[in-house]
Amino acid sequence: MQQWFIQHTDSAATHDTGSGYRRLILFFAGWGVDHTLFAGLSKPGYDILVVYDYRSDDFDLRAIEGYDEICVLAWSLGVWHADRFIALHPERPFTRCIAVNGTLRPIDDTYGIPPRIYDLTALLPDQRSLLKFYRRICGGQAGMDALMPSLPQRSVDELRDELLAVRARITANDAPINASNWDEIYLSDNDLIFPFANMQQAWADAAPRIRVIKDGNHAIDFARLIGDAFVDKDLVGGRFASAASSYEREAEVQRKVAQTLLSCATNLPTRDIAALEIGSGTGVLTKMYLPQLSSSAVTLWDLTPATISPVNGNSINISSCDAEIALRQTLDASFDMVFSSSTIQWFNSPRRAISEIVRILRPGGTAYISCYIDGTIPQLAQLPAASAMHYPQVDDVLDSLKDADYQSLSRQFDLTFDSASAALAHMRATGVNSLARTAMSIADTRRLMRLLTTDNGTALLTFNTRFITIRKHG
Repeated sequence: MQQWFIQHTDSAATHDTGSGYRRLILFFAGWGVDHTLFAGLSKPGYDILVVYDYRSDDFDLRAIEGYDEICVLAWSLGVWHADRFIALHPERPFTRCIAVNGTLRPIDDTYGIPPRIYDLTALLPDQRSLLKFYRRICGGQAGMDALMPSLPQRSVDELRDELLAVRARITANDAPINASNWDEIYLSDNDLIFPFANMQQAWADAAPRIRVIKDGNHAIDFARLIGDAFVDKDLVGGRFASAASSYEREAEVQRKVAQTLLSCATNLPTRDIAALEIGSGTGVLTKMYLPQLSSSAVTLWDLTPATISPVNGNSINISSCDAEIALRQTLDASFDMVFSSSTIQWFNSPRRAISEIVRILRPGGTAYISCYIDGTIPQLAQLPAASAMHYPQVDDVLDSLKDADYQSLSRQFDLTFDSASAALAHMRATGVNSLARTAMSIADTRRLMRLLTTDNGTALLTFNTRFITIRKHG
């Protein structure tokens, strides 16, 4: 494999979210391309390393040393190679993993590219055939002109050898497809390389995590995907930090969510425990449970935590950190109890976070988690230019827990305002708004205000919330 940094720095300071973390997007590209196609990709707070050319499956691991978080993006034949890489290196700090227009059975009549078609492509007699392939992955000449301003600089012979090497590496396999490594799967319904129906069948067990790209081609707008699909944690921390002074006053729903979460904590131990809160923020939830504990060690994690005073003989350790990274760095069986309210939807991989929470619980310990789910402020998703939230899909992880049981319930909370402008002001005051660095355009702002306005002239914000209680076997 060849590896090429599109965005890279050796200085952790440029990756700083308060704790000097370094983050990487590891992009396993498809066949027939090189790094030049992706030269314009960028994401604040992340390095981007493109992997391509699968004539060899050797990977120089030195390139990914020193990172605290590694997100994976894989496209086309890169999906199979990325899945194997993740499986071979479980010690690496992987979080969000996204597959695009590829499968875990990439050469298969039912789940991938039909072998006959693949083998015909591998003949690839000349440059003219290669250009035809590029037009197919882009959906035509216009798409090719837009997505490939400069063609990959790779010879026909080299590309033919790559297809043959991949063909020899990917053998027939009747074992069940395991999609557990992947947080989201993007499938284009107009893909001319991987048949859409085959991809749907290949990812059937991960159906809730599939996002269909309407009228999409095999090659997609990767700049927009990277911009939307991975969490800009600097921006998240900054938004909530700037809203800290108004958050306590405005966080009506967040307070109701915290109260509901705490009501799930039946038979709560009252003393001498080790408790962790993930996403403590200004202390909305902390101030509710802290008086119920005594002589306990309470640890609070947040990107921008507020100072909370101890009560009832409790000790408090406050850490400004990225909790998603801190979880992985925490020893097994460290806490009797874990709280997290309205937080994990801001993680790159809530699915992995839940597994890590169970790992750090002591036998008999309990975790109480709430998060927003699909249907929360749905009007934002109707704005084409908005950076949409990617709400957690965690059922398969919960169902597969081997040493814990869980219970779950969902509630809807509504906030009514006299006007849409008041609703927008509330969103700004609580840090709950679109995760785009650029300000929303005047046209989009006006459209959002119309979408929020009800028939009687008021405005409505809806928060769909899931509450999860996990009890680790004692």
